[in-house]
Amino acid sequence: MMTIKQRFFAYTFAMIIILLAVMYANLHTGFSDMSNADLIRILFGGGNAVEHITVFDFRLVRTVLAVFIGMGLAISGAIFQTVSRNELASPSLLGVNAGAGLGVVLLVYFAGSTTAWGIWTLPTVAVAGAILAALLIYALSCRGGEVISPYRLILTGISMSAGFHALQVLLVTRLDPNKFYLVNTWTIGTISGNTWEHVWILAPVVVILSLILYARYMDLNLLSLADETAMGLGVRINLSRFIYLIIAVLLAGFCVAIGGSIGFVGLISPHIARRLIGANHAYFLPLTALIGAILVVGADWIGRSIIAPDEILLGIIIALVGAPYFLYILAKTKA
Repeated sequence: MMTIKQRFFAYTFAMIIILLAVMYANLHTGFSDMSNADLIRILFGGGNAVEHITVFDFRLVRTVLAVFIGMGLAISGAIFQTVSRNELASPSLLGVNAGAGLGVVLLVYFAGSTTAWGIWTLPTVAVAGAILAALLIYALSCRGGEVISPYRLILTGISMSAGFHALQVLLVTRLDPNKFYLVNTWTIGTISGNTWEHVWILAPVVVILSLILYARYMDLNLLSLADETAMGLGVRINLSRFIYLIIAVLLAGFCVAIGGSIGFVGLISPHIARRLIGANHAYFLPLTALIGAILVVGADWIGRSIIAPDEILLGIIIALVGAPYFLYILAKTKA
């Protein structure tokens, strides 16, 4: 029988192979047909200018972005589930996506022209909206000096999410057609139209914050215990929850800012990883990140393939997988 470390290496190797396979499939999918030999030749520096732009500036950039968005959302969801000690928690359920979405809608609603935005405008506003939403939810979950109840945190997040979504709908109905299309596309979730500049914004955030969380895996293991046990082992519950919540919000906020309001990745990926390897964050976090990357890259590939040459938005494909899986988790969760 394999030890947990052997299982971890076996699952990690399998996930890396699957991820490389879906990344290659995504690179192979597009408006122009390419043989395997042509694609490999272009990737290694061959091909003409048009082929180079097609592969590197359109296909590769969205594939790399899908990897980082999937990893960031998955790890963020894992932290939310650890902080709340609830497998149903995720950035989309706890108000982060809704807060970022409201920030984006407010920006589009009051901006005179979206063409004048700098590349940092949308990420900054979306992350600010996500952080403000998280701080509000955290503040409303506090009761004096008491330890914050994970259940109260979840219920507050769900309630505030509903409120943010209602405000979004109210504003969206008053947008002109061009702005409505922009907001609607972002709300569903897509990585189409992004550039390497977006990769340079997102990649350092995901890598640095993920490494910080991984370096604190022992703290996260303690935080997943009962409050009394964790406090007995020296954990400052409220402070730890606040710090890790903010890190998770930053991760999700940047991913949502660039990829749109993609749901379910932060719910499904940690759940699958926990079933495969357990809740030790030393193994749990890396496997969660790989599963999230596979999910987003795979969804992007399916969305581009199923009705080619047109495409289905990434968020729709993930929702088609995520909604039934959410119901499955709900059915399996003990009341």
